[in-house]
Amino acid sequence: MTMLQEAPATPIQDLQAAFTSMGVDSVLTLLALLMMGGLLALYVRVLYARTSRSASADSISRVFPLLTMVTIAVISVVKSSLSLSLGLVGALSIVRFRAAIRDPEELVYLFLCIGIGLSLGAAQPWLAIVLVAAATVFVLVFDRLRPSYGAGDALLTVVGPAARFGDGGASTALSEVEGIWPSLVVQRCEIDADEGQLRVQLRGVRDADAPRIVASLRAVLPDCHVSFVNAGFFPH
Repeated sequence: MTMLQEAPATPIQDLQAAFTSMGVDSVLTLLALLMMGGLLALYVRVLYARTSRSASADSISRVFPLLTMVTIAVISVVKSSLSLSLGLVGALSIVRFRAAIRDPEELVYLFLCIGIGLSLGAAQPWLAIVLVAAATVFVLVFDRLRPSYGAGDALLTVVGPAARFGDGGASTALSEVEGIWPSLVVQRCEIDADEGQLRVQLRGVRDADAPRIVASLRAVLPDCHVSFVNAGFFPH
């Protein structure tokens, strides 16, 4: 008598069997982990918004809660079935990010949310809490120390009467700028019939130096317009 062989289970049947085998306690645990992941991701979003100086901070941080919860769900599926995990790897291999990540800080926060999701998906909530706490300490410490070592370049533009941009004299725009900030590179100098323009790149400028530089130049060049722009805001 020939025995009929059962057909192999499909991935959908494996998923149905996995959810059927889950008890009420398991479902409630999964819901609690998802809620916990969403709350931790919201906290990370607030932390990122408070400490980041990126112009796209809000657009990036909006995906933190959803990314964390999706990661928890993915890890839960991977744990439930080996065949589903293999199929999931193939499905995720075709996913591509269309938005360019300009700031490495954004990528680090995305990995932080993925790490939270991995910890909660593996049913290790304390690991997720410790991860967020340690990240918070380092972010706040570096944010507090940032003005002390965060020196960079800045663009300074002076526009005024053509006499301010002539040869020699202690009252020329370039000499006044050099007197206030000697470390500079002249990028552009134009003199028209009655107006001149000077653009220089200041080296080693901190954020706290900007008000002092602008106020000092306006005091010694009252007939000129002074513009100060942090070079870090320009895309590389």
